[in-house]
Amino acid sequence: MISPISNQNKKAVDWWFMYKLPMDIGPQKNSTGFEFLYCDSTSDKGLSLSEISLDHKESALALTLDQIFSNNKDVGYVLWNDEIPPTSTLLKPKNNNSKGHSKGVLAFSKKYNCGFYLFHSTPRFPAEGTKELPEDEKGFGQTYLCTALKNYDEVNKIATVLRMQNEIQVYASRLTGVKSTEPLFNLGQNQKFEIPLSPSILNIETTNGFKFTHISKNKHWSEPVKPDKIGKDFWKDLVGPTLKCDLNVETWRRGKVFGDIDPDKKDDTKDDVDVDLGKIGLNGYTWAYSKDHAKWGISVKTDHDLIVVADLNRQLSQCKRGGGGLVFKHKGLWQSLNAIEISEKILETNPHIDKS
Repeated sequence: MISPISNQNKKAVDWWFMYKLPMDIGPQKNSTGFEFLYCDSTSDKGLSLSEISLDHKESALALTLDQIFSNNKDVGYVLWNDEIPPTSTLLKPKNNNSKGHSKGVLAFSKKYNCGFYLFHSTPRFPAEGTKELPEDEKGFGQTYLCTALKNYDEVNKIATVLRMQNEIQVYASRLTGVKSTEPLFNLGQNQKFEIPLSPSILNIETTNGFKFTHISKNKHWSEPVKPDKIGKDFWKDLVGPTLKCDLNVETWRRGKVFGDIDPDKKDDTKDDVDVDLGKIGLNGYTWAYSKDHAKWGISVKTDHDLIVVADLNRQLSQCKRGGGGLVFKHKGLWQSLNAIEISEKILETNPHIDKS
């Protein structure tokens, strides 16, 4: 069976969060790309540097994936990624770029009424049956968020949204005990669906009742409507209004982002441009957005310590892709993320920060 997801002391947790560091940072510029920051539901503190590496057999990520890549016939899963991992028999898989910009694992055991949802940012990961990161992805920052789901019904709720809103590109599945009438089956088989008119706001619970909000959108909600050439921004036009707060956002940036075209330069959504771990005690660990493939945001100007871990960037191209994010509250983690970010607003007013 799938046990509750565990932390790196093999104790059950409702969720864990990892922020993988890029290569070649730190005081000696010698990080390997396997170091990571860690936080889980058992801690009231924020991020700390893990004593073991991401590729260690007892990292929370490895322990989680071990549960599905076993020979246990009672465990099923669905794997998806907008960039399909290559295999020995298919070295160059063809991706469907009309599918969602989404990556993750949905695991379940119908027999034992449980499951977990692993939401991450790493392309071509995981290849079915393995836990190894792609070599060329070690160089970038990445995020991983895993939640222990309350029951099998929660798994099917998420399956419905992943299929119709995130429009995930499934590349592998094991649908143990799943009936053909269930959302999980439809998801795992990449079956067609009726296009939803509106985004999805789904409340989900973990094993012990910890609450997450899953916010997601289908590309048809956000893509440009002629004669407009620019569509809606997932972060500014959906997440911010849903949560009723301003946001600071760290995402992959290549080409124009929505912030570049904001004519009124409102402060309701700001892009982070650098990450600096000095304020959480890790001096010398700093990197620019160009080395970060993570996708996260935090609330600002609010009493709520909201964190958003997502699969969509703030690039203009993302309005033509499905995707979403998980929202939750954790004061310690929020404080850490707030401390390490360097936003555009700070960049504009601090003459000591290089803008290049």
